[in-house]
Amino acid sequence: MSKGVLGGKVYSKRTIDDYAHYVGVYADKHKALTAEKLQIELMTVPASMFAKREKLYKAILCFSKFLIHSDVLPKAFVEEIKPLYPKRHLPPKRATVKEVDIPAFLKVCETSQERLIAILLLNTGLRASEACALRWGDIDMESGWLVVRLGKGNKTRKVGISSRLLEALEEHKTKVPSGEHQPILLNRKGKPMDRSGLYQRLQRLGELAGVTVSPHALRRAFVTINANKGRPLVILQRSCGHSDIKTTMSYCLTAEQEVIEAMKGWD
Repeated sequence: MSKGVLGGKVYSKRTIDDYAHYVGVYADKHKALTAEKLQIELMTVPASMFAKREKLYKAILCFSKFLIHSDVLPKAFVEEIKPLYPKRHLPPKRATVKEVDIPAFLKVCETSQERLIAILLLNTGLRASEACALRWGDIDMESGWLVVRLGKGNKTRKVGISSRLLEALEEHKTKVPSGEHQPILLNRKGKPMDRSGLYQRLQRLGELAGVTVSPHALRRAFVTINANKGRPLVILQRSCGHSDIKTTMSYCLTAEQEVIEAMKGWD
């Protein structure tokens, strides 16, 4: 999976760990891999927990492809379990941060790092893991870009640096070790910040500002705000590292009232 030899797709370490967990849970309960037993296992997960059901299904599907490749499982198994693919019965929760709430959110950022985190995610749409993986050597301030080396599927991409982000980077760089291989974001112990630490930091800032904030909410805000300003979706797609522009489009959470006000002028 990590090398991309299982169907050509390169999987991230997080996905591999997740799939290994779900396959392990299944294997602890069942001695054989069958559609009937997979259905039983899926039924133990509440229908409201769509993400968990979907991960379980995808983990077993991926494992089954490995077994088929190893001539342990018949090819027909993949077709046999297709009807078991989980389907949503409720709309997905799509948290975002409204543009009007951003000034209050930035105002509660007390340190250069907190301000950098907020501006970095709002101005680039980076994933939490991508932001945490950034090193100073990944930033070219003179040319105005940064490189994301640990993107989803281990893909590398470059994104532009706005003047506001450049200012935040320059300010933070004077206050932390800034060698080429030094991480940009640090936890309170001076170690590289991880996804959990980033989430907790944003959650605390959100509580102070009275706004619900998470790394993914800021990622959605990046797409929504820029799309509403008429910026090309293909640029937003590349910045976010989406392989399919439909994913980028699904991130556009234009508020209902914005739609109403815009349509009033469509005479």
